Amino acid sequence: MTKSALPKPIIIDLPYQSIDDKAEIEKAFVEQLGYETLSAVERETLHYIFDYPTVYVVHSKKRNQHTLRPEYTVYVGETNNIRSRTMQHLREDPKTRVDWKEFQENLQSDASSVWQYVIGNPHFNKSLTLDVENRLMHYLLGSDAVKNLNNRRTNAQGDYYTQDEFNQIFSDIWMELNRQDPELFPAEEIIRDSALFKASPFHQLSDDQIAAEESIMDALSEALAGSGDSADSGLSRLIFVQGVAGTGKTVLLSHLFYRIATEMDINGRINDEDDEDILETDSSLKISKEDRRKAYILVNHNQQMHVYNQIASKLGLQKHFGEVALKPSQFINRFSEKTTSNRAIADKPRGKADVVLVDEAHLLLTQGDQGYSGKNMLHDLLRRAKVVIAVFDPNQILQTSQRWSEEDQDMLFPQQAESDVQKTAAGYSGQLERFVPLNMWGDHYLLSRICLHRQFRIAADDATIRWIDDFADGKRIGRIPQDIGEKDRKTGEYVREPFEIRVFDSPVGLFKAIKEKAYLKASGVDGCGLSRVVATYDWEYKGGKINDSSPDGLWNVEMHRDAQGVWRMGAAPGMQRGYDAFNPDGRADYFCHPWNYEIKVGDKGLSLDAVWAESPHTLNEVGSTFSIQGFDLNYVGVIIGPSVTYREGKIVFNEKASCNKRAVSKRNGSISYAQSNLRNELNVLLKRGVHGLYLFAVDPELQAALKEAASK
Repeated sequence: MTKSALPKPIIIDLPYQSIDDKAEIEKAFVEQLGYETLSAVERETLHYIFDYPTVYVVHSKKRNQHTLRPEYTVYVGETNNIRSRTMQHLREDPKTRVDWKEFQENLQSDASSVWQYVIGNPHFNKSLTLDVENRLMHYLLGSDAVKNLNNRRTNAQGDYYTQDEFNQIFSDIWMELNRQDPELFPAEEIIRDSALFKASPFHQLSDDQIAAEESIMDALSEALAGSGDSADSGLSRLIFVQGVAGTGKTVLLSHLFYRIATEMDINGRINDEDDEDILETDSSLKISKEDRRKAYILVNHNQQMHVYNQIASKLGLQKHFGEVALKPSQFINRFSEKTTSNRAIADKPRGKADVVLVDEAHLLLTQGDQGYSGKNMLHDLLRRAKVVIAVFDPNQILQTSQRWSEEDQDMLFPQQAESDVQKTAAGYSGQLERFVPLNMWGDHYLLSRICLHRQFRIAADDATIRWIDDFADGKRIGRIPQDIGEKDRKTGEYVREPFEIRVFDSPVGLFKAIKEKAYLKASGVDGCGLSRVVATYDWEYKGGKINDSSPDGLWNVEMHRDAQGVWRMGAAPGMQRGYDAFNPDGRADYFCHPWNYEIKVGDKGLSLDAVWAESPHTLNEVGSTFSIQGFDLNYVGVIIGPSVTYREGKIVFNEKASCNKRAVSKRNGSISYAQSNLRNELNVLLKRGVHGLYLFAVDPELQAALKEAASK
């Protein structure tokens, strides 16, 4: 069926208490349409509301007393009988459920304070409504106006008869909801660019992600139920989820976190019933909050931790920030014995959590640092949890303090056999490996691994992805392939736009091009689409301090073009210097933009917890691995500083040109990981773009090699 032939959604928004009475809803529907009597067509419309499956969104709104911004409490559901479901929510659920008790209290104080969208469509069936419900949860999680978002579970469906209609039907639904209430339902572009959307547990998982999740959930059930070999039953278990950047590791972890928190009881049993009609009527299938397993989600990255805190709070998994979503050092301190002055003793664990999920586990410290007095964060987590599930990519380790010894790394990540490499190249995704004994740090654990291979972030053909991989790994710079995208055979429309790789002659030109991409998405976040410029850490930066050597006091990425047309670091003698906020790209021979978190808006700069790329004013800043690792951009412009060079046909990393002291410093004053750290820094930056990668290199030979690769 063509898009134009699909029926439009039927959406009505009514005071909640009116919907449990058919006569009242008909009356309200007539009033909404402005007619005195229902026509035959309108009666047919009500037929799709009362006699077909529907999706509904119950919402209550109030204003934040400090910011005066709207805050919604929302419940999303689907049902085969909207009248009986509404009566269930109004009369029975407030007795046992906090979310519905809050709605009831609002209704008692103001009968018009709670409203409900009812969504119908002649093509709705059970699977389709479950998919619509799930994606509504996914989108609403990314809405800034939503403070509390309630539902039973994730419901993304597999293949079914009308599955090919789902995307268009949902898009029509969201567009109409956005027309009726843009505050609660922002434009799709805004939602899809948000970090909450990208880390949401309501993504529809791929087949290999589903297989990985089910095998991990089975392993959790066994471990938490205490079954299995009695000799091993008391040992903590470590599950590594591996995969290169963009393979969907964070999405899988977020999905696992939500399922463990909502579906697993204290005995390790899983209730994965996805039929809400059954859940509402069969109380034996419900798991109360008191009977659920408590899962913690950790990440050693301020911005990503803030994202997880928002997700956990909106979904009711924690009452306040830092309860279940926190940094590893905070978790370790919480589960440690204390001194008389209440300081945590990292070497003395106290108690064990059920499940700890660690995103970006390659950021865990393997030596003591500020705020962490232990010697190895992973070891300290294993001593404080029954099961640790850790997302790990060795190619994203960026600092010496995160490096593993060769002996430890060989034990945790043994080299793949040739057959495994071939399976990886073919897109093979294996099941969770059998648990094996792990004897490290003087303790005994059980270790298993699972690997994801399918690339989700970079929307490109295989040849383009291989080119980026080879460059990011420091292997070679081959001819840049031309991606032609993918088109629908019937309509001729793009289902995937061509991925664009461009090499620029100047950083000024690159910056202008990225801005054009950002502003093309005029309906994006405050008019700016999610496209940004990032750079290798080859320009000095000391956050929180004034740069006395620059007239503007800012830490800038600064370059100039000499008389021969070659771009050099810094400014030429006698050149007017500094960031020009009114015309930042106005000089063809001079480039100067502040590093991330430098530009102030009013009296304040961006919070270090905030997602850097989501703030509009950061479009004039240059990002780093500090601000962009773990996040996606639509288009990324990468300025490659002098720490990456090209000599005699090979990519060479020059640690003396890097300002990243944490990457180039030696371990224990003698062991250098600078080459690996700088290669990984380049890897992280090159793999941020979903639809395009724009490049400029300071090193003349590297720039020439990139230009030649683009011209072939």
